[in-house]
Amino acid sequence: LDHEDPHTHLYTFYELCGLVGVSGADEEALFMRLFPFSLNRKAKAWLHSQPNQSLTTWRDVETKFLARVFPPSKNTEARTAIATFAQGADEPLCEAWERYKSLLRRCPNHGFKVELQVQTFCNGLQPQTKMILDASFGGSVMFRTAEEAITIIESMASTDFRSQHGRSSSHKRGVLELRLKMQC
Repeated sequence: LDHEDPHTHLYTFYELCGLVGVSGADEEALFMRLFPFSLNRKAKAWLHSQPNQSLTTWRDVETKFLARVFPPSKNTEARTAIATFAQGADEPLCEAWERYKSLLRRCPNHGFKVELQVQTFCNGLQPQTKMILDASFGGSVMFRTAEEAITIIESMASTDFRSQHGRSSSHKRGVLELRLKMQC
């Protein structure tokens, strides 16, 4: 957990506990019993340093854990990273979209409404990418609902990923063919 995102850690922890198939009060007891085993070094030392009876519910553990490993300063940094998102100069749309969604996942309490999330992403795109995105919408993406925009962005990012993946393998094939011709 030293370099792991705490929200991802909790999400993975919930997934693993979900494999047991327990719910309700038993689920909270399961979380309380298994959580220490999901921690390492500093996080585990912090948990064991808590006074007896100070963590009596799973909500107590989760709240204090996040306050410890994701303090307000980190939350502010994460919110700033979301608000100032910018696509890299040579970054494909698919990678920019995945990176942006990752920023949102790392700070689930960011407080940005879906409409603002879409607007921030689109405003952070390179001009050429934004122009292609707007063209695919038949006008500015800002005139669509957030749900429509996300659907089209997801579709374009998926297509972009496939073309990026296909382009690199076909490029290598062309280089190989050229080398074979020159050897003859």
